[in-house]
Parts: sequence; structure tokens; C-alpha cells
Amino acid sequence: MCLRQQLKEEEGDSEEGKDACNGGGGSSRSPSFFRRNLFSVVVVLLAILIGLLCKSLTHNLDRPVAAEAVPIWQTSELHWAVRYFVGYLFGIFVPVGQLTKCPTVVDWANTQEADAAKSCITPIRAMVEQGDELVDLNELFDVQAIDIERSGDKDNSPVHVTLLKKKGTSGSDPTAMTNSNSKAPLILYMHGGGFTVRGGKKTLTAQIFGYLQQIGERDDDVDESANSFMDDAVWAIVDYRLAPEHLYPAATEDCLLALNHLVNDMNLGQGGIHISGISAGGTLAMEVTLKSLAMGIDSFYVDEPMVPLPSKDSNQRTWSLDSDSFRRYSYTRIPPVDWLEWSLKAMTGIETNHDVESSIPYGMITTDVDVTGGSIDAAEWKRSFDESNSTLLPRLFLLTANGDPLKDGGLHFKRTYEEVIEQVEAENPNMQPQIKYVESSSGHTSHYIFEQAIFEESMKEWYAEMKKAHLRKLHENGL
Repeated sequence: MCLRQQLKEEEGDSEEGKDACNGGGGSSRSPSFFRRNLFSVVVVLLAILIGLLCKSLTHNLDRPVAAEAVPIWQTSELHWAVRYFVGYLFGIFVPVGQLTKCPTVVDWANTQEADAAKSCITPIRAMVEQGDELVDLNELFDVQAIDIERSGDKDNSPVHVTLLKKKGTSGSDPTAMTNSNSKAPLILYMHGGGFTVRGGKKTLTAQIFGYLQQIGERDDDVDESANSFMDDAVWAIVDYRLAPEHLYPAATEDCLLALNHLVNDMNLGQGGIHISGISAGGTLAMEVTLKSLAMGIDSFYVDEPMVPLPSKDSNQRTWSLDSDSFRRYSYTRIPPVDWLEWSLKAMTGIETNHDVESSIPYGMITTDVDVTGGSIDAAEWKRSFDESNSTLLPRLFLLTANGDPLKDGGLHFKRTYEEVIEQVEAENPNMQPQIKYVESSSGHTSHYIFEQAIFEESMKEWYAEMKKAHLRKLHENGL
């Protein structure tokens, strides 16, 4: 209440006092700018505070960062939840960056050196993988664990594979998934984790395979034999060997061994063979598909693969993670670029030398080992296809993400496979399956949380391809 109004009210003339307070004339003055735009003002101030906080949280990297690098909070193409919040919390909940303190090259025959390396690596792996322990696959699926023996290998440890089927479809013994249903499709899955940890092995399996089964339950196709194919599908998770304990191509060899055993020894996959991998697992999916075309691979799902690119110098046979996306997204923590390079070194046997590396920008460390196994070389695909006697290439489902340092590696592979399709179509009258490409906006693998529409649409299209392949394989095999 203003002073003039108070005085007038004391004199018994409250209405006049109100007019005097409002400026006279009986008309009220409009609210101030701040009162009329209070919500907008609060939002702007909150955005400024968040921006300042995010700026203070910019990832502190100890090597040169490219001038093109943009702090997460300034990356306009990112989903808001990642841009302002999750992008900064990822390192707390998934502390893969701590592995950069560990050695990349270890003399495992030296007990003292090996123990020191394990004491550094093992606790961090346990922290990264603890989220998977919240998922009990036995509650969601019929589960069978198998061990596949290696032959003629110095490492005599078996390859561990976990087989999953829809809950209650394996008969009286849910742990016995033999060749009882040879019509079942097989989906071989390689988890992520930069070849150095087991990332999302159970959580993403539960989400992806579970959703594929939901699609199958809603499929109202009148052809019941096609409608029920997902009920009998087998999802196979490969626990491939990790670096730095095992260098390339150990992980690839394990995945190829697993696929060969499941198809040729267990008689699985006659209703279709599909390869799937996320992050480093996506890279494995590329190479496994390339080297297994003779098996009749029907599709492969490559989600944000870790693809080192070849040197631009044609006289050098070297690869590095350097790319436009790696430079732009150097401040990201999903995943951190220093850990990506640490993983590449661990995978290819490059020892960390801090004195030398201190002046090398992130992404510029090179290796003479192609961890994609030739899968970014169109000539290798064409050669493998010609030797397979196939008439159709497997259909590629590829996903990359804005905010992901690895995005350009995935796009490089897309261009490679487009070239392969063009070469095969030029010599083969059959129309080849076209690439299904999706781009998300929430950073590396975060679309599983923040962009459900992208996830669901991708799964629906992959399901449709599996269904088409299932019918084709049943016809080809006379089943």
C-alpha cells in the first residue's frame, strides 16, 4: 500500500486513495515488464546459471585440444538433457576415464607387473559394469550359458556365450537351447566398452531383445508361421576377450568362433542370421559380418562404432581416431576422448609415453593395426562377397550420434558400404538392400534413454527385415 493511499484511507476516502496510488484518473497502470515476463526472466536467469556451471565443468584435458572443440553446454545439436546435465554426470556413473591411469602394455608373464596392472584395471571395470548387475536376465528370458573351447590357441580359456530366448519357450528345461528348432533366427550380439570393458552387456540386451519380442507379440500378420518367429529367436551374447590383456584380433577371433559354433555345431540360424554390436561391439559386428558372408548373413546392426580412420597419406598404413567429430566433441564425457585413445593403444599394443604424448593433440596418436579388420575397405567387402557365392549383401542398419566423437568413423563406414552396394549392383541384376541410417542427437548410445522414438523405430525396421529374411530362409531351406 502506498503512502498516499494510506493517508486517504485514514481520511475515509479509500477509492480516491486507490486512484491516487494508481496514478489518478481511475485507470490502473499496466504491470511492469518484469511482472509480465516473470517466467521468461526466470528461465533466462536459470539458463545463464546452468551455462556458467557447465562452463566451470569443462573437461580438463592434459593434452592439446583442437581449436574446433566446443564445450558440451555450447553444442547446440545435442539433446538438452545431455547438453546441460547428463553430459557432465556420465563420468561419475561410468568412470571409464579412470582407466587412462592404467598401463596399456603389460608383460603378463611378469607376476609383479601383471598384478600391478590388474589392481589398477579390475576395480574400474567392476565400477563400470556394476550397473549390469541390476539386470537379472534369468527373470526376463530363458537362459543357457555355454563355453566354446579354442583349438590351436595359446590361450586355452573357453569363449563364454550366453544364449537367450523368450521366457517359457524352451520347454521343460529352459537352459537347453539345442537344435530343437532349426527354424529359429540367430542374433549374435557384441557389447560395447572400447574393447577394454564390458559395457551394457545385460542392460542393452534386455532393452533391445525385450523390445523385439514385444513387436513380435503385437505383430498381427495372418501368416502364423511368420508371426511367431521371434518367439524362437536366439540372442547370443559373446564375452570376447578384452584389452590390454588380449590384443587385436583376439576379440574378433572369439566372435567368429562363437558364430561358427552356433551355426555349424548347434544348427542355429536357419531362420536367419543377424549380427549386432554397439560402440566397440559395432566395430566387431562390421568385421564379423565381412568375414562371414559365406554363412549367409542377413543383416547387421551397427550402433555408433569405434572406427579409427586411415591416414590421409597414401604412403602410410596407419590409422587414428582423428576426425572432424573427434575434434569438435573433444570435451564430451560420453565417452571421454582420452579413454578412447587409451583403449586404442591398449587394443593395438602401444605403450603410453606421457612425455611424448603431451604435445600430441587428442585423436592424433596413430597405430599400424587396422582394428576394423578391413571392414572400411570396399575392396575387401567385394572380395568377400564374390567368394561367398551370395546374391544379396546383408542389409546394414547404422546409427551415429551428434555429440559423439566417433560419429565420423560411422559415416566413413556408411560411405564404404554404399560403394560396396554400388559395385555389387553393377555386376548383379538383383537389387541390393539399401542402408537404413539413423542419426540421434543425444551423444554416444544415449538415445536408448532420451530418444525412445528413434530406438523404437529402428527396432521396428530391423524386426521387419528379420521377418523378411526368416520367410526367405525357410523357402530356401525347404522348411
